[in-house]
Amino acid sequence: MNSIGENSTIGRSIPVPIVRADQFGWAQKLWAEQPTVWPQSPPKFAPLTAATHVVFVLLLVVAVGGIALYLLEYLAAPAADAGRQLLLGAITADLVIVLIAVTLARLSIAVPVARLMFLFFAVTATLGVVSAGLAVVQNQDVASEFTTIPQFANLPLLIAGVVFLGLAIVVWVKLTTQVRSFAHWRGNVVTARKTVFPGGQRERQFTGEPLVIDENSGELERRLAVAERLSAPLLEQLLRMPGVTIVHGLSIPGSRTAHVGHAVVAGNQIAFIDSLLWAPGEYVLDAWGRVVRDGKIDELINVTTAIAAQRHAADRPQLTIRSWAVVHRLADAPLTIVTDPQNTVRLVTPEELLREVGEWLAPVGEQIDTFALQFAVNSRLK
Repeated sequence: MNSIGENSTIGRSIPVPIVRADQFGWAQKLWAEQPTVWPQSPPKFAPLTAATHVVFVLLLVVAVGGIALYLLEYLAAPAADAGRQLLLGAITADLVIVLIAVTLARLSIAVPVARLMFLFFAVTATLGVVSAGLAVVQNQDVASEFTTIPQFANLPLLIAGVVFLGLAIVVWVKLTTQVRSFAHWRGNVVTARKTVFPGGQRERQFTGEPLVIDENSGELERRLAVAERLSAPLLEQLLRMPGVTIVHGLSIPGSRTAHVGHAVVAGNQIAFIDSLLWAPGEYVLDAWGRVVRDGKIDELINVTTAIAAQRHAADRPQLTIRSWAVVHRLADAPLTIVTDPQNTVRLVTPEELLREVGEWLAPVGEQIDTFALQFAVNSRLK
């Protein structure tokens, strides 16, 4: 059982919680000046595996060598031998096309054009290899007449063509798969960084759509607004951890009215915190999430933090989300709170809130997980 102590008041009745983080161990740690951001700003070009690097470079070397060799043969061919010149020119052009295609794909430039160029190369090279194979098998005289490089027999040239075509296909598949995957990941990182670092600057607090309190607002809405204002300065003390960011006002999936008052994010951990303003009495949050006040179930009080954490965690299972509900006193009189151990949300006093949330976040207090923070920022009330 926890008891909330005496403090000064707002106006004439509502006590203001005065709790300093200095008394807690996590706050006394020597924190770094700047947090570690993950993932770091990604490079422009995709990193490739060692195997892909090897076959890519091998293809480039062979293609450049083949272009030089066939170009020299083309220039050396007699003008009267138009058929052989045409064949040499076609092979040279095909090698140039595949060289440009894989280079564009590697640099992720004009990818649709690179795709069309490689498709053209694959089709024409396949037709060329098949035609040459049929010529070698069926008519040796014709094959010898159109030999592209006289220093080599037709069969070695045919084998070399098949090997090069296979190498080009392997390189293209490996290259485009890795580049496409990296481009997708890089796009996500860039989008996330723009969200959490608006204008390239870091924000320590993000605010959602504020609650509008007017003469038509009910008592519960007014209490909620006051309670959240009481919690805000408490949570700001957590900002001494360089990786911590506070997001105010998160929506709950599937609900149009309920929301989470605050989310404190560090690393991939998110603390959901609701604020409550309760009249003096003895309160128990049971295993079913019901609030029992002075021995009777109070149907007017709801603690929805656990539901919010559950629904958000279902959307982002890679995040670690825990929930608290901090209870402020409506009047300067005794108020005690108890939470059933089976309940996933913890009812806490302002002092316990700072201690427990600080201790839970401290191991990752110097880290910023860009995707976790983006998730919290994008979940704000709109």
